[in-house]
Amino acid sequence: MRIGESFMLFHFIPLTCYSFPNVVTVERDEYDNLKKRLGKLGNEYKGFLLTAEEFLSQELERAEAPLKFASTSSSFLIKGWIPTEQLNKSIDRLNKAGKNKIFIQFQDAKKEDKVPVKLKNAGYAKPFEFFINLYSMPTYKEIDPTFFIFLTFPLFFGFMLGDIGYGIVSYVLFWFLKKKFPKAKNIFNVMLLASAVSIVFGFLYGEIFGLEEIGEFTLPHVLSRVHEITTLLYVAIGIGVVHVNIGLIIGFINEMRAHGLSKAIFEKGSWFVLQIGVALLALSSFNIINLSTIIGYGFVLLSIIMLLKGEGIKGIIELPSIFTNILSYARLMAIGLSSVSLALLINESAAGLFHKGGFSILFGILLLIVGHVFNIVLGLFGSFLHSLRLHYVEFFSKFFDGGAEKYRPFGLKE
Repeated sequence: MRIGESFMLFHFIPLTCYSFPNVVTVERDEYDNLKKRLGKLGNEYKGFLLTAEEFLSQELERAEAPLKFASTSSSFLIKGWIPTEQLNKSIDRLNKAGKNKIFIQFQDAKKEDKVPVKLKNAGYAKPFEFFINLYSMPTYKEIDPTFFIFLTFPLFFGFMLGDIGYGIVSYVLFWFLKKKFPKAKNIFNVMLLASAVSIVFGFLYGEIFGLEEIGEFTLPHVLSRVHEITTLLYVAIGIGVVHVNIGLIIGFINEMRAHGLSKAIFEKGSWFVLQIGVALLALSSFNIINLSTIIGYGFVLLSIIMLLKGEGIKGIIELPSIFTNILSYARLMAIGLSSVSLALLINESAAGLFHKGGFSILFGILLLIVGHVFNIVLGLFGSFLHSLRLHYVEFFSKFFDGGAEKYRPFGLKE
């Protein structure tokens, strides 16, 4: 047989045929009856069966535990991770269980260690860990971005949806869904807060179901999305500048922790220098400040040199990215404007049907209900997805690497 050639060995045995005279044949009606009885028993003892399954799985894991550890007939070795704040308590429990016959050695995590991560956030921000679990766990030395998502995700969502009526409807919807599906309470808590912020922005815009006027009463507002589009765009871009730079500050801290101050200055500080240079060039070009453009170009050149030292050619290639990231926040204005424009179209079309009278009034009411329900659905999906995108793409790209393993204590059932 040649090398690499495979073969199969067959062993033949006599074939014997058996007959089964005592096989019971079940009629269709009897089969259905048995199926119903089994279903009834299942519903009756469901709680007991689930509890028994959980108990037996825990006992099985406990019985298999020695197979996961290095052990001999008289000793064993266990190595693992534990949160620092739980260390002393765990040592006491282990000593008590082992009757002080266990030798325990512990040490801090080293730089090269792949440390599992357990997120630790206050109760008000904890539901927003859902977005981190959905994306990636931060590494041991990175700042956990959960708190920042708690601050800005509802803000972006409310900025785009921004309607009193839509906010109230979505709040009631998510409150109902939270009661109906308690296991998904984290995401519904996030959406409840986002809906509440939408109501606040609705008051700032002076809008309720797209209306700025109810009869002869004009809703008070701080900013009109319909009539002050340019101002709204400037606000959205301003939010982008602040948000992106917060990401750069976090990135600076992360880099300093991981590689030192010098690396952080060249890799992350260069982006601040670049923005200062571009801002000086813009202000001097529009004669807002009396300053030579040479200074602005000097800052830009300095930032390029810093980027080359900090990130190499990769930094130069990504040079325009910070401005495209900031401009991407214009979607805050665009999504909100599309929502209010569609609401206005629905209201105006329904008003035209109301003026015709007769059966047209019924069609007008139907148009209002169906149209606004459709617009709310679009608004919820659009506001959610674009808020998420601004965090995952524009914000996280400035500081977040992730990729850590989630801390899962031995024996814990989530």
